Amino acid sequence: MKNTTNTDIKNNHSRVDFFREAAPYIHLHRGKIFVIAFSGGLIDEPQFDRIISDIAILSALGAHIIIVHGARSQIDQRLQKLNYPIDIKNDLRITDTATLKIVKQTIGALRVEIENKLGHVLNRPPIINDELGVLSGNFITAKPVGVFQGVDYQHTGKVRKINTSLIQSLLDQENIVLLSSLGFSPTGEAYNLRYEDVASFVAIQIKADKLIFISQNQYSLPREISLQDLKTNILQDTSKCPLLNDIASALSQGVQRVHLLNDHQNGGLLLELYTRDGIGTMFTASLYDEIRQATIDDVSGIIDLITPLEEKGILIKRSREQLELEINNFSIIKRDGKVIGCAALYEMDEVTAELACLVIHPDYRTSGGGDALIKFITKIAKKNNLQRLLVLTTQSIDWFKERGFMMGEVEDLPAKKKALYNFQRNSKVLFKQV
Repeated sequence: MKNTTNTDIKNNHSRVDFFREAAPYIHLHRGKIFVIAFSGGLIDEPQFDRIISDIAILSALGAHIIIVHGARSQIDQRLQKLNYPIDIKNDLRITDTATLKIVKQTIGALRVEIENKLGHVLNRPPIINDELGVLSGNFITAKPVGVFQGVDYQHTGKVRKINTSLIQSLLDQENIVLLSSLGFSPTGEAYNLRYEDVASFVAIQIKADKLIFISQNQYSLPREISLQDLKTNILQDTSKCPLLNDIASALSQGVQRVHLLNDHQNGGLLLELYTRDGIGTMFTASLYDEIRQATIDDVSGIIDLITPLEEKGILIKRSREQLELEINNFSIIKRDGKVIGCAALYEMDEVTAELACLVIHPDYRTSGGGDALIKFITKIAKKNNLQRLLVLTTQSIDWFKERGFMMGEVEDLPAKKKALYNFQRNSKVLFKQV
């Protein structure tokens, strides 16, 4: 009989906790399109096999995967062996005729290697799914970069068009689509492309739900960055990698979420996509015109937003006078001059604050506004040195639990709130550490 140690029990609990946390994300990501991009250098790293395995797991869980790979590292290695000059300017290789031949040979070999590894993983435990396949092909129409700042880039190109209808049909048939950094013109000319450009272009054109870059570089970045912060703060540091410019470009053209992961983070893809806090950096486009603390001018908009829920008894009624007095406690999301979301923060004691009156307009409830407001409120709470958030709710218990709130009891309430608790409403009590 096997002896069970405390370590075994702890590990088992960790696994169970992971699956509980992952369950809603597995459901959320099923059928969503993820573009996953990495450099050629990553392919030669020992951890690449683990990353390929994780990509296969994503596909098996129902996500639609497009892989985009680079080849610069391997091309450089082959050119060095031939004692042929490596000429890169503005992060673009000057691809002459001899270099183009090496480019095509190298990319072809890498494509076969990736297909081989993925095919192997998809047909062994724990996946074994005959319906999952890996398909690559001539999906990219390219055009030459031409002459830029006096430099002729010759056979280096940029993406002109992606065959999104064919890619979509392959994804619908449960295939993983593999794109390489090589494109062709209608006249049959081949062009060497930046894999970052290919990844961004296909993510924009196919309206991918997420664009994910797995990088070999180490970044010292916050967990979450808005497009505005990226443009106004981070990109002002010229020492940052050009990849951050590609991320900004993708967000500016319709991609709503871009994730940046370090290749040495074991299981990084799974942890980033299937846990609440993730492990990399998430860049977000500006889904909302404005998210900020409310002012007296926002009172009418808040009233319009919360009145339908007050009439249904879901929210406690607040008069205009009360709202005006408490307006400094409120934060809002505003789009095109209209308040489409609000939430309030009331400090209860030195460590606890109540998150109250969280409302998103029905037309925007699938846009992540509730999550955005919770994050905004949490930042305010942290700034005020508070340690936990309190929620009283009658209708949204599961929604809050999915976002890390834990069930509590009336007896757990701060004295100030306990004295005002309405037993007739019988609201559920939830807490979350900030």
